[in-house]
Amino acid sequence: MRKIRFLLLLLPLIVSAQKSQIEGIPVIRGGHSLQNPWVGGYNNPVFSPLDINQDGLMDLFVYDKAGWKPQAFINTGSTGVLSYTYAPRYDYMFPRELRDWAVIRDYNRDGVGDIFALTSNSDIMVYKGYRTTYGLGYTRIYDKLSFTIPGFQPDHIWTFMDNLPIMQDIDHDGDLDVLASDIAGGTTLNFYQNQAVEGGMDADSLVFLRMSNCWGHFIENSNDCGVTLAACKTGDPGTHPSQQGARHQGGALYGIHYRRHSPVVSLLLADIYCNTLKFLENRGDTSEAVITYADSIFPRYDRPVNLPLFPAPFGLDADNDGYEDLFVSPFASNAYQPGQSEDIKVVQYYHNIGNDSLEKYHYVDDSIFMREIVDVGTEAHPVFLDYDGDGLMDIVIGNYGRFRSSGASKSSLTLYHNIGLDTMPAYQEVSTDWYGLSAYNLNGLFPAFGDMNGDGKTDMVVGDYTGKIHFFKNTSATDTFRFPSLTQQNWFNINVGQNASPFIYDVNGDSLPDLVIGSRSNNIQYYWNFGTRTNPLFSRDSVNSFFGNVRVYDYHIGLLPGYAAPAIRQEDSMLVLYSGSQLGRTFKFRIIPDSLRGGTFQLLDSDVMGISAGLRSTISIADINHDGHSDYLTGNIRGGMMLFSDSYWGNGEQVSLAEVTGPAMASLQVYPNPARDKIVCRLSATDARFTYIQLYDVLGHRVNADIAPDMEQEAAISVSGLAAGAYVLHAADTRCRTYDQKVIILK
Repeated sequence: MRKIRFLLLLLPLIVSAQKSQIEGIPVIRGGHSLQNPWVGGYNNPVFSPLDINQDGLMDLFVYDKAGWKPQAFINTGSTGVLSYTYAPRYDYMFPRELRDWAVIRDYNRDGVGDIFALTSNSDIMVYKGYRTTYGLGYTRIYDKLSFTIPGFQPDHIWTFMDNLPIMQDIDHDGDLDVLASDIAGGTTLNFYQNQAVEGGMDADSLVFLRMSNCWGHFIENSNDCGVTLAACKTGDPGTHPSQQGARHQGGALYGIHYRRHSPVVSLLLADIYCNTLKFLENRGDTSEAVITYADSIFPRYDRPVNLPLFPAPFGLDADNDGYEDLFVSPFASNAYQPGQSEDIKVVQYYHNIGNDSLEKYHYVDDSIFMREIVDVGTEAHPVFLDYDGDGLMDIVIGNYGRFRSSGASKSSLTLYHNIGLDTMPAYQEVSTDWYGLSAYNLNGLFPAFGDMNGDGKTDMVVGDYTGKIHFFKNTSATDTFRFPSLTQQNWFNINVGQNASPFIYDVNGDSLPDLVIGSRSNNIQYYWNFGTRTNPLFSRDSVNSFFGNVRVYDYHIGLLPGYAAPAIRQEDSMLVLYSGSQLGRTFKFRIIPDSLRGGTFQLLDSDVMGISAGLRSTISIADINHDGHSDYLTGNIRGGMMLFSDSYWGNGEQVSLAEVTGPAMASLQVYPNPARDKIVCRLSATDARFTYIQLYDVLGHRVNADIAPDMEQEAAISVSGLAAGAYVLHAADTRCRTYDQKVIILK
């Protein structure tokens, strides 16, 4: 019986229709209307060119390493003009399993970019891209890339979250090869040659032979950011790592054709402990690489790269002039060590100004991409609040902090004032340090608002990174806001362990505001207020430390920290609890009145938005355009915010999703359900066709290969080989919509 209960807790029992993602609400900073305000921020973006809408112009695939979030940007620039516009309608076509890093490479040269991504087992998996009527689709074709050495058993090409290999045609024979750090110590490069052309295989083949464990004949120094040339040779491992001593594992590689008309690949190399970028010139040929020149502060002839921490280079023709430019961004993830790398000015742009013979890069800007985005640093905890009493919902954003090279990150509150209309909000940045909270030297500020002392004015409670909460009394003479000072630090000695995310609500209906606080450890704690209306009282002895037995962490990827971030509201006759989570999904539970001090709440939805906002999601809910439908404001580790809604916002008009028909909305039917031998999947909208269908077990493991059912509206799937139990079917269609459906298999 205990085992059955465990499985039910893991299973996404009910998945509702995904929300509509809102793009067009203006956000103004310094008199300038931002181009991409609702993208959700960036900490460690990885860039790849990709023709997303198949119009012949290269767009941009951005994958944030810290947030595990893939996003699509359409190229809206022209020759000499850099301009990209976020297009979330395409985000749904990217696979859900991506984590840590992912890049686009067209390995089979069919004109459609394919995805190379890290797996949880430190392998490289490959998704083959293909065209659909309305965009692209992806199906996993390799779970891992393997190689052979004559006389040895095949092995996998090893990499991990802080190692980005080169995946391109190194030997100029027409197929994609791999250059990756040697696992023995990380000081040399292994060259894995693709044998597809040599073996007469088809273009989809990725069959590797390790040709060298010392490509280029150089060693990365273990005690500084330089390299030693002519220091090793292929097949002689005794001359490299053992002589250099133990070395960290971490580097990002990018290959460039430094001499424009030469097929020889030179290197740009980033190091995990360095703020600089290295250029290594290859003066060999396509059969034998020989690095003869090294610039450890590239580009020495211009403004050298200097970006804390671990700057990684990415090539793309950013301004559409026909030459590959460079974006440089920090590769050391703030998800694992907050505040270690730059988290706002995270994109340095180097324009290619080379001549007909050589590539040459000129530093342009460190904000040209990021200045169009709302980003408060590492982690964003946005909350709806009508701070000036005009009936329009404003936004206050807490954060973990903003990176400072001179010391520890500083946390603050950012205020966006709603200067729009009742039916169409518009937000203006007012302050990036609202009421000067950065002076208190706290990290992880998470604001919550409510009248805690019965004086009719809204007070503020702020959680922090250490698990404590702090009280700010509203001293305004009116019913607006004024927080001149911290009223009580470490209020009532409450401590939830780490990452306190408070929410204020009268949970038990006694007219006293209670505290519901999420934490890193997954549990939500309920502090009931046993004081009076003018004198609140909370005690650690009276807390329910496992409120509703709510669990929001993910067993199947080993992420035990939950980072629960609660929000409570009345919906019709139900009191419901929403919660953000470590993996970025928003959960929804029905609060059972008899289970406030003990017991289990009913899980209503384990993926409210239908798409991840990014790791460590938060949630705040309001009706910001007064149309009678809920709007959802989410934050995440990347430092920005995203908006979703129960209504469809199009051309300035809002209608209920239930009223949208035809191309705008579709549903998935799965029958029979329960099933024994096969299931039939059918899309209700006549304009839609399947691009892929996947089945997952209750632990989140995929149990079938991707099914790309030849662009049909209906597909039959055999389940006769599956064990009895509950599964989740995930599908996508040609309109870039995704669907989730629980499937029961009987035997």
